[in-house]
Amino acid sequence: MTSPILTKQRASMRTRVRPHLRLWVRVACLIAAILCLWPVHARLLPLVGAISPFVAVASLIAVRAFHAVLVLGLIVTLVVLFRHRFFCRWMCPTGLCMDGASNLGRRLKRKPWQGVSTGRWLLALTLGGALIGCPLFLWLDPLALFSGLFTAAAFPHDLAAWFSAFIFAALLIACILSPNLWCGGLCPSGALQDILAHLSRSVRSFRIKNTCHADTGHPVARRTLIGVVLGLGGATIVRGVGGARPRPLRPPGAIDEPTFTSLCTRCGNCLRACPYGIIERDTSGPWTSLLTPTLTFENDYCRQDCTRCTEVCPNGAIARMPLDAKPNAKIGLPRVDMRICLLGEDRECSACRRWCPYEAIRYIFCEENYTLVPVIDPARCNGCGACQAACPTDPLKAIQVLPYD
Repeated sequence: MTSPILTKQRASMRTRVRPHLRLWVRVACLIAAILCLWPVHARLLPLVGAISPFVAVASLIAVRAFHAVLVLGLIVTLVVLFRHRFFCRWMCPTGLCMDGASNLGRRLKRKPWQGVSTGRWLLALTLGGALIGCPLFLWLDPLALFSGLFTAAAFPHDLAAWFSAFIFAALLIACILSPNLWCGGLCPSGALQDILAHLSRSVRSFRIKNTCHADTGHPVARRTLIGVVLGLGGATIVRGVGGARPRPLRPPGAIDEPTFTSLCTRCGNCLRACPYGIIERDTSGPWTSLLTPTLTFENDYCRQDCTRCTEVCPNGAIARMPLDAKPNAKIGLPRVDMRICLLGEDRECSACRRWCPYEAIRYIFCEENYTLVPVIDPARCNGCGACQAACPTDPLKAIQVLPYD
């Protein structure tokens, strides 16, 4: 029979070992996340963002369709039901960085943050918007913010790419000044785990005691319900604002525009995965589209044998597609300006037709202007941009791929 003293010694040893074990596991997860996001193998990129329970739940509600990439996040969500903040305490690389900043703040005698959980409101607003396909604050997912750091490293001269890095640095400074501000007060992913744990405890308590402690559950439920309703209203307004703008050139496989701008986490995976450098951040559109990926065909085009951007999206904002579906993934439609086109000046040129991989361009004779005119077959063309990239006119291209009206 085990003596009480020996039992206490074993319990004390477990208490000392467990924090060190968790720290080593968190460091291992941080290293694994860095290796996945580092430009070693593009197919590892979506693993980091897809493992987030916040992204998985909000994306599933918004799209109302199951994507294989969400499996990891849903598995973590199930674990969180029984292990409170398991993702935060064992896996989240952003949480480890913020905890390090918070520990520094405590050593500097800064007072820990104690206030209203803004993260719960951000969560409720996001889930409310997701009900109509517009999760408002999905870009605040901690793994999306962490991924943005590597976008800045890959594009050091792109100011837009440094936006995520700036937010991450600002949060680190905020955690030094007010320890635990991010994990305890702002993080919507942590708030989701708190609510899931609360629901799990309530269900277990009901099954064991056959009673429900309404006095502890109602305040949380009331705040969440108010946040969901506000999220529905806010998402309706955002969709109305987003719908007033023509759809920009999006990567092939991008879902409908209002949902895409909200579902996109701005992680930058598609920018880093594109081998031809045609994906850029949107900085000219409305705030709802800020930093989302758009296409530019000034120097290259979307190759018919490449679907890398569709393979690295962590939540289905850019749906995966096989290569044989690429011709049907409509990006835009080329328009020809005969005032710039060399054919309009009675000069010879056939660059757009020669470079078109889908044989969607032919020339017809225009009797009115007595010249050849390029004509695009919209049934064949998917807007890959090969014609625009090949057009020799400068500085303006005579043929440009424009979004569909």
